Amino acid sequence: MRTRHSLSRTTAFAALLLVLFGVAPTLAVEKGQTSYTAEAVCAFRSIAALDPDPKTRNPDTLAKHFVNPEMVGRFPGLGLAFDPAKVAIDTMDNGVFYYVNARTHHMDRLLTKALDEGVTQVVIMGAGFDSRAYRFHDKYPQVRFFEIDLPATSADKQQRVKKILGKTPDWVTFTPIDFNTQTLDEVLTKAGFAKNKKTFFVWEGVTYFISREAVQSTLDFIARNTAPGSRVVFDYMLEDVVSGADYSPYGSRRTVFFVSTRSEPYVFGLQPRYFETFVQQRGLKALSDLGPAQLSDRYLIDSQGKPRGKIAEFLRIAEVEVPPPVERQALINRATGKPVSAINASLQHRVPIPDDVQALLDRHTQFFKAKDLDAVMTNYSDRYSNNGRRKDMVEAFIANAFRRANFEHFQVVVTRFKQEGDMARIDGFVDRKAFRSPLVITHIRKEADGKWRWYGNQR
Repeated sequence: MRTRHSLSRTTAFAALLLVLFGVAPTLAVEKGQTSYTAEAVCAFRSIAALDPDPKTRNPDTLAKHFVNPEMVGRFPGLGLAFDPAKVAIDTMDNGVFYYVNARTHHMDRLLTKALDEGVTQVVIMGAGFDSRAYRFHDKYPQVRFFEIDLPATSADKQQRVKKILGKTPDWVTFTPIDFNTQTLDEVLTKAGFAKNKKTFFVWEGVTYFISREAVQSTLDFIARNTAPGSRVVFDYMLEDVVSGADYSPYGSRRTVFFVSTRSEPYVFGLQPRYFETFVQQRGLKALSDLGPAQLSDRYLIDSQGKPRGKIAEFLRIAEVEVPPPVERQALINRATGKPVSAINASLQHRVPIPDDVQALLDRHTQFFKAKDLDAVMTNYSDRYSNNGRRKDMVEAFIANAFRRANFEHFQVVVTRFKQEGDMARIDGFVDRKAFRSPLVITHIRKEADGKWRWYGNQR
């Protein structure tokens, strides 16, 4: 089973540099291609399921069967015993592995609770290579599962399921969807979804890849077209990370870099203080909203009482419920007119910087838009070094970037700036109109000719 997605340290390095310069080929998974992030999450679950400690072991015992064989040997830790796999994963230094583990535990627990309470209809939105429809079937044979995902990923998933089970299960309905162009009403109604049944929705790893309008319309559908008592568990990203306002939460900068290069950039986020209002405006009742510390305490403490690893700090998991119609309208009335975001789509996070530093950014933007490699490289110090990567290495990757992407919209926005003599620390993002990519260069230097140049992460 061959897909275009595979990962090695070399391609990861290339991807990191491409994002540094704002080069992400497209805004979404390319048509006909399997989602890379779906592959990666499946790989993470398969590794975590090998954990010898039962307290932190991932419950997805089927994940290893869904892993694309091409990922083995190319994805950090995949195919290794747990201890060396953990060492390889920890070198990624972003905490996503531990977040995925905690998320599986938490969503499994909420699904089990719903099924024990009598729910017989489950919708898994953005199913990827989720195995819940198969892991939970023996204990809950009466439950009908609907798996919704992008067409190519859904088709790939069906092939893997048939290979694993030897048949296409009759208790699962596979329903392709593009959340940005189709609605749940369109696809679920045709698939035989019963609107009068209490339903449990698993919406894992999706919201941050789709537009705010798509998130809202999905929640609106659930609120208006499912029986009272239906619930949705979903995760969301911090809005400040998506907007480029703040990359300080652990793991955010590296992860935002990487997903952009896989044509799957983050485009939607929420601020926790506005979460309850956001779901109330959709007519839904907030039940829980857990952050990284709570998830770690519940699911990542090993048998020795220590955290298994450091969890990513830019993601949260929430559960909401569909209330009776009267209560639903009361929630909407209560939340009407209240803000749900403090982020403006404009580049409002710009901070004051000296004119000669602005000149560097203006030159950089101009040269990138013109794809003038020689001119671009004049903005880099001959002594440039960023995590050991030299100027000549950067030049090779920019040349490749110019061959594969356009730069009609390219602008460096500074969110933090601190100068000390002829050195300055800089932070911000590259605005690519539809999404933003973090800067990885942390320092610039004023050189003998009086011009500022990119210096890397040196001090």
